[in-house]
Amino acid sequence: MRAALYALCVASLAGTAFAQSAPEITRFSTTQAGAAPAGWQHITLSSTKKETEYATVVDEGVVVLKASAHGSASLMAFRTEFDPRAFPMLSWRWKVIEGIPAAETHNRTREDAPVRLMVSFSGDTSKLSVLDRAASSFAKSASGQALPYAELMYIWGGKVAVDSITTSALTSRIRMLAVAADDKGIGSWHNYTRNLVEDFRRAFGEEPGKVTAIKLMTDTDNTNSNAEALYGDISVAPPR
Repeated sequence: MRAALYALCVASLAGTAFAQSAPEITRFSTTQAGAAPAGWQHITLSSTKKETEYATVVDEGVVVLKASAHGSASLMAFRTEFDPRAFPMLSWRWKVIEGIPAAETHNRTREDAPVRLMVSFSGDTSKLSVLDRAASSFAKSASGQALPYAELMYIWGGKVAVDSITTSALTSRIRMLAVAADDKGIGSWHNYTRNLVEDFRRAFGEEPGKVTAIKLMTDTDNTNSNAEALYGDISVAPPR
């Protein structure tokens, strides 16, 4: 009996010790203003595109990431790997200082956004269509970065309804979910918490693979305009 109880206790302790902890996404608030946030990488989309400027600054006493776009497009990426079923709750905050009045999410020639939070997912790329494979190859040749199997973008949309989903004109493997739109709320901080699994199922009609990256982008290359925004800390958590 004692041996059985001992074994049960050991198993319980082992389960606790090896319980999966939430993946750490380097918080901008823990970074010194002016310094590059650890683990975040600035990625260009093409040698022919101007780059958006990203820098850590202080806003309301907290260090955040500032994005300034002037007819430009590039992104900040944080590589990670986790099962969204274990940690589906994605939380973040952002503030748009200068929006993009001319942006139209449904219009390929004017598809810009003052803020985007992009989540990359792995999957079976052999299932992709010829067009989606071609889009991925084009992206890799232009930027050195192949497109993920699927990308769910939370965006500040233009001329679309809040909570609407738009499929990218470039590839069906990018779906844009508008959590805000147009000029409503510009100049204020906004906090969001979304369920990655539920949003992925709704956007793609299938189960998500592992999350492989979290990305941020402020882009104005299509409208050739200006935009300025601030990004706060990003985190993921277990189901509620």
